[in-house]
Amino acid sequence: MKVSLWAEIRRLREIEQLSQRAIAERLQCSRGTVKRALLMKHAPTRSPSEGSSILDPYKAEIDKIIEQYPSLSAVRVLEKISTPKNGAPGYTGRITLVRDYLRRIRPTRGRVYQDISHEAGDAMQVDWGHCGSLPVANTIRKLSVFVAVLCHSRMCYIEFTLSQRKAEFYRSLAHALEFFGGSPKRIVFDNLKAAVVNGSGRHACLHPEFQALCGHFCMEPVACAARDPESKGMVEAHVGYVKRNALQGRDEELTCLDDYRHLARQWRDEVANVRIHQTLKQRPIDRFEQERALLRPLPSWSFDTDEVALTEVRSTAQVPYDGNRYTVPPRYTRKPVTVRADENRVRILFQGEQIASHPRCYGRGQLVADSQHQLEALQMRRRQRRSEVEANFAALGEEARQFELKLRTLPVKSVVHLRKLLELARLYGREEVVEALQVALEYETYDAAYVEAILQQNRRRKSLPSPTTVRPQRADLTKIDIEEPDPARYDRLGQEPTEEPE
Repeated sequence: MKVSLWAEIRRLREIEQLSQRAIAERLQCSRGTVKRALLMKHAPTRSPSEGSSILDPYKAEIDKIIEQYPSLSAVRVLEKISTPKNGAPGYTGRITLVRDYLRRIRPTRGRVYQDISHEAGDAMQVDWGHCGSLPVANTIRKLSVFVAVLCHSRMCYIEFTLSQRKAEFYRSLAHALEFFGGSPKRIVFDNLKAAVVNGSGRHACLHPEFQALCGHFCMEPVACAARDPESKGMVEAHVGYVKRNALQGRDEELTCLDDYRHLARQWRDEVANVRIHQTLKQRPIDRFEQERALLRPLPSWSFDTDEVALTEVRSTAQVPYDGNRYTVPPRYTRKPVTVRADENRVRILFQGEQIASHPRCYGRGQLVADSQHQLEALQMRRRQRRSEVEANFAALGEEARQFELKLRTLPVKSVVHLRKLLELARLYGREEVVEALQVALEYETYDAAYVEAILQQNRRRKSLPSPTTVRPQRADLTKIDIEEPDPARYDRLGQEPTEEPE
């Protein structure tokens, strides 16, 4: 009897109050069928009866094969039973019948999972998720999402970052605990490089800085076994939930990191934590009100999550960090410094004292400069050049110092004249230049060109040529003809003269 016939018979009897004869006439069935239907309290069910199959003669052989080789594939089983044996023909049917039978008799394989319930304040699961890439300044950087979930209430915290480095992990974890307002007893994580140095699971060797973070917040670290994402399935599910619900269909809205950070706060507070959870049938934020009181209060001092790097200031008064350059005062050139960076700023310290602070740049190959640092560097470079020239010129004598003092009173670049005069001293000699400076001081004419004219006049008066700087080219040196030396000349020099010189 079909279920539809049974249901219609009951409806006609109970609702329309028809007799069995009338029901049989209307439905074109026998009165016995109507009577049996009215006596049945439940809908009729048809138990599937296993009919004969072409595989039946070979099932005993298949049982022996699977008992000996439990993981043998259906293709190999088909090969074995298709081979004729002792004159009996082999199996000639389809492989689908073999596969269906193997599903029923094969031993259970794989892991059987158990639904675990957590007490309030007991544990928190954390993990990263990859979310593609994001254009930042002049480069493309990978975008990641950090997710933390309280196991009892399913209250979640998310944060988007541009890397999964150690500092980013510690900083995001500290932000999550600040958002929850307390710390649970345990933290569950997988084989993160920021948390696990080597090994996994019970044999994991944890990073000392991560152990310091767990000790600061009084949490027990629990590392999952390798390739076992199910052991932290709650946070795995939340990472997928972020990608499916929060990110899909928002490509035009999310153009920079600030857009992702705004989305994280809005979606977390207005969607994820206020929805009816599919498993709990409650809102996470409502269950969190019960769990909040059982979380351990956070310490009064914050955990240091800054990224620290030791480096040296370059000769250009710049410090390299994360692919960019940051300026410092030029007096710290070639000195060792400490770089401390958080998500927004980069601070540079020398012997514990902060000497520079810049907004953090997430681009590549950029120069983040402070105009005051650049001005100090420019002034220092000019002062070094000028002081060197002035010291060399003052070494010529008192006349040179007097000439320089007069030269400074004029609206000219004194260092240009001093360099020219030093070049003249190299060509003509110190004595001649000092004499020319005395003449210039006498006539109150303070100009390097005037001093050079005096030097040239003195040379002409003495019928001496003006000195020139000769720099022959290498090609010219090869064209010079040199007379072959005569060794006899040296012999004559060693002999005594035979006659008195006239």
